[in-house]
Amino acid sequence: MIPKLIYRRLRKRRIRRKSRMLAGQAQRHARYSAMITLAITVLVVTAHTLSMMHFEGFSFSDSIWLTLTSITTVGYGDLSAATPLGRSATVLILYFGGIFIVSKMVGNFFDYRGLRRDAIKEGNWSWSHMKNHIVIVGSEVDSEQHLLRLMLECERSDATSGRKIILISQSFDIGLTVAMQNFDIKYVKGRGSSPTVLEQAAVENAGIVIVLAWSDTDPSSDGNAFDVICRVREINSNAKIVAECVDDDNRRRLEKAGATLVLRPVRAYPEMIIGGLLNPGSTTILENLFTAEGERIVKVDGFVAGLWADIVSQHIHSDTGTLIAYRDAQTGKIITAPRGGSTISADALFLLGR
Repeated sequence: MIPKLIYRRLRKRRIRRKSRMLAGQAQRHARYSAMITLAITVLVVTAHTLSMMHFEGFSFSDSIWLTLTSITTVGYGDLSAATPLGRSATVLILYFGGIFIVSKMVGNFFDYRGLRRDAIKEGNWSWSHMKNHIVIVGSEVDSEQHLLRLMLECERSDATSGRKIILISQSFDIGLTVAMQNFDIKYVKGRGSSPTVLEQAAVENAGIVIVLAWSDTDPSSDGNAFDVICRVREINSNAKIVAECVDDDNRRRLEKAGATLVLRPVRAYPEMIIGGLLNPGSTTILENLFTAEGERIVKVDGFVAGLWADIVSQHIHSDTGTLIAYRDAQTGKIITAPRGGSTISADALFLLGR
């Protein structure tokens, strides 16, 4: 069982390494083909221009004009080759050369588009041109639902709306799902602890880096987060880094490594990540409520009516807690953070207390 597991992991690594190599080859091949095509074009234009000057006796300006109008198939007709050698040169050099150039350019274009499309889908493309974007460093097993909620929160918040998002993950072998593609998410396959993967995701130019816990129940995941934070800080000193921390004892360590915000993994509420980044300190309050450490929400039954501001003031003066919501006696709905001047009738109050 163990040898098979090791073999599968090694095989996946070889496949990822080969895919990245092919993606890099595609980009290098595109540049190389463009340079070759340009060189051939210059050679054809030069040869035909010199031929027109020699065989037809045209000036340099007339020769280059005839060459360019002929190779682009415009053909104004104001100049043309009249001698047998001039016409032969036009047919051999310009027409055959032009056909070769066009066919090569078209072939290179479609080859490049195909390789680029496959590389982008498989997460092997480099997004080095991106700037001020958001990079999400995924976990061991990423949930589509969790990631979609996190991306939706990025779109809803003014400080993060409109920024491109790059996801680093190993959980999507055949590419991102249709729902995630609708968010125009860029995908890089791999782990955030890999320098090559971080380079593909253009982390050096990122504005925000979100490091999800490798496992939300395993404290050893904090070691992976520490490694990623250190690597990000080495190449980008300005990015805001949000990191999930499984063990509270490691929180200070991740902050010293360079994390802007450290919070516990709350996979059911990814909104806390963006909310905590935009409102520093809010995650401490929410974590206390989730874990029942310190303050907690207390429900007090009983009919109460009057001005909300007066009811809140009474509880504060009596040191029973801070009111945050009530249950409407008529509709049964929970009303949170009502206006101070609201007149209420409630059959239950909710307050923050110890």
